[in-house]
Amino acid sequence: MEYSPSPEEIVAASMEAAVPERRDEIRALWRQYHPKVIVAKDAKRVTLNATKDRIKFDTKTMEVFWLIGFSGWRAIECYSPHVIGSAASGQTVKRIIKGDEGLAEIERAYKERRAAAQGLIDAAGPATAPWPPDLPRPNSSRDAACDPQYKAAFDLTWLAVAFTLFHEFRHVILDRDKQRPQDLREEELACDVWAREFMTAKLAAYAEDHGHDHHEVLRKRSMGFALAVLILHEITPVWDHGGNNAYFSVQTRMQTILENTPLPDNDHFWVFAASLLIGIFRQRGQPISAPATDPQSLARHLLAEL
Repeated sequence: MEYSPSPEEIVAASMEAAVPERRDEIRALWRQYHPKVIVAKDAKRVTLNATKDRIKFDTKTMEVFWLIGFSGWRAIECYSPHVIGSAASGQTVKRIIKGDEGLAEIERAYKERRAAAQGLIDAAGPATAPWPPDLPRPNSSRDAACDPQYKAAFDLTWLAVAFTLFHEFRHVILDRDKQRPQDLREEELACDVWAREFMTAKLAAYAEDHGHDHHEVLRKRSMGFALAVLILHEITPVWDHGGNNAYFSVQTRMQTILENTPLPDNDHFWVFAASLLIGIFRQRGQPISAPATDPQSLARHLLAEL
């Protein structure tokens, strides 16, 4: 009889795969708190939450994350030339986009995929929402295609999903240890910070042990966080973007996750983050008033204006 791993084993293994240098710590924490993982019945909107005893999500939510993650990767194709061009030419992104006659066709596919993600969020289940035929399902193998772009998108989406799992696991820890802040918004922000720090605190040792460049490992994980930020934006109802009694504004949470990333001003990470943010502005129809500047400053300006 073929062995089928439990939801708990799948979640724990996903966290370990994302942060292999902390595998022993993850296993120790999982044994100590050992939350039950409940795969709920699919429903409208997104199901993802945690208490001291369990982490709960539905299959549809994982498909939403996957669809947004793979779609978000295409932001590089759409907008990175404008981010890089602005820094090099001294022209604003707004002006470069205005003069880009080929953008509309490339951008159409990106917007259609973002729209498909929103359709899935609003659907009662995956069966009632169309899935883009050229995008893989969450259960697809990383080696399903030889295309390096596919593998890059796969890895970053996986990291984004892992970030959300670490976030929810932190809720479990805080609740079990009776350390939850009275302000629910502070708890959400604290879980964001903990997830990011846990996934980066020991990556230098991992990079050295495996012969990787430290900045390359940090860049890759940070790009996964940027995709997690896009997912956060997309799954939050528009009426809650400004925050409520349980969450700070989406802008505040995005700034908390991204702004303190210790990478150079022109690093590919900042190009990616700025491209994702431009995509949000374009999807909203919101004007981009950013000055001509380096990718890091551009991303920070866009975050402030979001």
